[in-house]
Amino acid sequence: MTTEIEISKTLEYLAPWIEKTDGEESIGSWETTLATKMMVKLLELWMTQDSRERVEKMLEYYHPLDRGAMAYALVVYVMTGTKMTFKSAMANQHYKTICKMLKEDMPQLMFANHIKYMMRKYGKGKKVKE
Repeated sequence: MTTEIEISKTLEYLAPWIEKTDGEESIGSWETTLATKMMVKLLELWMTQDSRERVEKMLEYYHPLDRGAMAYALVVYVMTGTKMTFKSAMANQHYKTICKMLKEDMPQLMFANHIKYMMRKYGKGKKVKE
């Protein structure tokens, strides 16, 4: 009985699930989607509000693992310019559509000049002097 109380108090202190996970109470639910949510939030930095909403609608019905794979592929594209392909024709079409939105949105955003500066300074494949 004491052990259950200690565990309960520890979980209450360390992991207030409802506050940390928008109401998801089971560990598995938010553990499997946390990384995906973080990658999508990163992608949103390169998108306008309209594009964010379109991407959200596109990915809404994807299985969490497929959503994670799509988010990862898009982050890789944004960071390296490397394009990936998917087994599903629909996923490939969504990927191409989102990549096109990223290309169109990036120049409009405030930090586009910073990205251009970083690419000029360091470039793709340039070695950084230490």
